[in-house]
Amino acid sequence: MTSFDKTEPLLLKIDKAIKQSTESDGVEFKDARGGLPSDVWKAISAFSNSPGGGIIVFGVVENEEKRTFEAVGNLDIATLQEKIVSLFQEKIKNAGIYNLKPLAYKNTNILVLSVSETSKEHKPCYHVDFGLPRGAFIRSGNVNRSITEEEMRSFLRFSPQYKYDKISTQLSKNVLSGGKLSDYLKKSAERTNRKYIGISDKVLNNLGILVNSDDGEIFPSLAGLLIFSKDNPQKYDICRRYVVRCVRYSGKTVTTKIIDKQDIEGTLDILINRTLKFILRNISLRAKIIGAKREETYQYPDKAIREIIANAIIHRDYQITGTYVQVAIFSDRIEISNPGTLPPGVTIENLKDSQFSRNEIIARIMNDLDYMEEFGRGIDLVYRLMDEWNLVEPLFKNKSNTFKVTLLGEDYSGLNERQVEMWYLMQNEGSITARSAHAIFSGVSRATINNDLQGMVSMGLVESKGASINTFYIPSY
Repeated sequence: MTSFDKTEPLLLKIDKAIKQSTESDGVEFKDARGGLPSDVWKAISAFSNSPGGGIIVFGVVENEEKRTFEAVGNLDIATLQEKIVSLFQEKIKNAGIYNLKPLAYKNTNILVLSVSETSKEHKPCYHVDFGLPRGAFIRSGNVNRSITEEEMRSFLRFSPQYKYDKISTQLSKNVLSGGKLSDYLKKSAERTNRKYIGISDKVLNNLGILVNSDDGEIFPSLAGLLIFSKDNPQKYDICRRYVVRCVRYSGKTVTTKIIDKQDIEGTLDILINRTLKFILRNISLRAKIIGAKREETYQYPDKAIREIIANAIIHRDYQITGTYVQVAIFSDRIEISNPGTLPPGVTIENLKDSQFSRNEIIARIMNDLDYMEEFGRGIDLVYRLMDEWNLVEPLFKNKSNTFKVTLLGEDYSGLNERQVEMWYLMQNEGSITARSAHAIFSGVSRATINNDLQGMVSMGLVESKGASINTFYIPSY
């Protein structure tokens, strides 16, 4: 905390707002006689995200009949301060600098929380339990309102966290392949009906492939190195951990025998192609009737696998270097995991509709090179292809610092819609009971729900825990 408001100006602000019988774009009143108001975080977020910040005054209430404000005080100042500090430490992300000041006012006690505007590099400020955009507010007049998707994207464009693919690698631009750059620029020119004018630092800088240092030197960006490097980018320290680790297990768990494994290195296009090749050599072919013809296809749709691999590599969090993109192939499923959770504003529920990537430059260039669909369209493609293969729709799981996609094989194609939904609920909630499942599927008998759950246990998809009325079910993986 730091002090940036003197007592006298604070009192003048409070006096002015009370006399005008209105809160303002920089002042909000709270009745805190019953403790810290549960919605105070909205004002903290709003002031942090708005020009000039603002003050929250505890101990002033509105007389709704007279439409006036009055100081009532009667506050437990010490407890209030403890709870506010705890709120900032545990629940508020990217808040502006704040200061707490107890004041004597109109023969009573009030507490003033001053919140400065957050720097543009750290906006938006939000409540961690609600995430983005639901947990972020801005101040409009005397109202705190939720930020829009577009406002969130505007904030994030300034955030270093979401421009990491543009950081300087501090390497010579000569590490980049002139042939790869030329091919890309020619293709880009053709696509947009422009004339190809050759390779220049200015063009590469505009595309984010090169970046300028503070002293005017030019270096490849991380995106530029990962896509256009002459050699494997992993030979350089900055990219050493950007590997795809692939393992094929003989059974359904990681304790079974390893049949095949490979750590894949290379530029992003090579990572995608070689990872797909590893998976395809480790899954079975099956007969499929298309029209009047019998054709052999892979047991999982190869185009869906390729799209998921591309998403994992392109959208991973490159700031996380403690782990790899990982592919685990089991006898009954494929799991593809990448470091980093979904970016702000993107949820499992809106995954099909989202177009936001934490790696804007990488995503744009790889899309231009036809290595991925637009993010939402690509997810739609995966759903459609899994359905065409008569397989269960993919499972997306957003865990701490990891995003995982699971493709279930033919062993589970007999699952009905209730079972699929129950399994997804278990993945997200941790467990489910027959009673809670019956409440969701109210038109279905309890006996049917029990049969559904027992069927999933028999498949090895879920495990039964507890006994009798205390029985609950958890996912096996």
